[in-house]
Amino acid sequence: MFAERSSSGKHMVCDIKNIKNTNSLNDVNDLISLLKNICEKFKFDILKESYYEFEPMGCSILFLLSESHISIHTFPEKNHMSFDLYTCREYNDNEAYNKIYKYIIEYLNASPESNLQIIDRYF
Repeated sequence: MFAERSSSGKHMVCDIKNIKNTNSLNDVNDLISLLKNICEKFKFDILKESYYEFEPMGCSILFLLSESHISIHTFPEKNHMSFDLYTCREYNDNEAYNKIYKYIIEYLNASPESNLQIIDRYF
């Protein structure tokens, strides 16, 4: 007999490609603003913020949330950004995640061929 699994939330994993707003990929303050706007709009509670700027280019940003975490890793030389959001929040569907994805694509003027995956996580 199998034990019933309980949801531990969803994990949104994005590969944002062909970014035309390339200046943002090296601008930690701009990307922190992007994450703060997402957190404010979707009511995620930020517990801590951390970032690192790589030489000669690129950065990683991590926000620890009361709901879990949100992160960005940039690859300016490839016009690429990796974006993750893991939250234990229960939504009826994936609409909030799709809105976040659309917001990022528009903000960075990125390719609609970018990739979005939403993974159901379980205990």
